[in-house]
Amino acid sequence: MENTEDAVTLGPIEVSHPHLEAFTDFLKEFNKETERGSALSATAFIDSLLERTLIAFLIPNDSGRALTSGFNAPLGTFASRIVACHAMGLISEAEFKECQILRKVRNEFAHKVKMSFDDPKVQGLCSGLSEYGRWDDGMPVLPRVKFTMSAVAIIVNLTNRPHYVGQKALKYENWHR
Repeated sequence: MENTEDAVTLGPIEVSHPHLEAFTDFLKEFNKETERGSALSATAFIDSLLERTLIAFLIPNDSGRALTSGFNAPLGTFASRIVACHAMGLISEAEFKECQILRKVRNEFAHKVKMSFDDPKVQGLCSGLSEYGRWDDGMPVLPRVKFTMSAVAIIVNLTNRPHYVGQKALKYENWHR
């Protein structure tokens, strides 16, 4: 039996883990979303995390900010941020592949008025998500559930990434002539 005097009370997660506040806020809203809303909001959150990761890695100057934000920013789209983070070693190969599929699912929902996780193209894309494929009882995971589990796994992976990447950020070099 546990001694209650020795038990540690952490309190609300926002207090014990303040860096997770945005994630917990996201989850509260995400759980209320329609199919379209879940596809769009999850990938928007991932996009934001990738942007923050890039900003943490780049030299903090106007040129670095111009790469990621503003009109026609070269790293201003979800697709370009995924590729840039992968090329710079800021996300793993597995995260890269997962993000690419999540982005393609997002595009199906973003560009078509009537879209569902029951759509054959979306089902095919979701079948390529590698994080989760079957339940312990052998039953297949429904496409929306697979998308959700994969997106949340990527979000959890990337939540602290800007902090860690910032510790290895680019720095000015004194280039010799």
